[in-house]
Amino acid sequence: MTYSPRLLRLLGTDISHELLSNKPSEVRLFQAILVQAFEDALNPNPSKIETYQKIDAHNWFTYPDPVFDKICWLAGFDPEMITDRYKKLQATGQVTFTGLQKKWIKYRNLYKDYRSNKTSEEKREIMKKIKEIDF
Repeated sequence: MTYSPRLLRLLGTDISHELLSNKPSEVRLFQAILVQAFEDALNPNPSKIETYQKIDAHNWFTYPDPVFDKICWLAGFDPEMITDRYKKLQATGQVTFTGLQKKWIKYRNLYKDYRSNKTSEEKREIMKKIKEIDF
C-alpha cells in the first residue's frame, strides 16, 4: 500500500515506520482503516459527504470507544498513541474545519434532531433553523 508523503510526515516517524514495514495482510487491513480515518480528518474539501466523513473521523479519534481501541491494537498501535497524535495534529492546526464544513455539520445535527422529534411544533422549529443556514 502506498501512503501520501504528507500524511506520513504528519504522522511522524514512529507511526510511519510501522505503516511502511512489512506486516501480515490482516494487520495492514487495520492500518488502512486508521490511515483512512486520518486522511478523512485532514481533508479540507468542503463537500457535504467529505465533511460528514471528516466529522465522523474526528469524533472517532476524539471520543474513542472499544472498537477504536481494538482496531488500533490489531493495527499494531497503542490507542493512546493514535489519539495523542490526532490531538497533536489538532493543536498544530493541521485539523481544522472550514466555515462551510461547520455549516454542513450544523445541518447534519439539526436534521438528526428533526428526524428524532415527534411533535410537529418541534419539527417546524428545527426546520426553520435548517432553512436559516446560509450555504
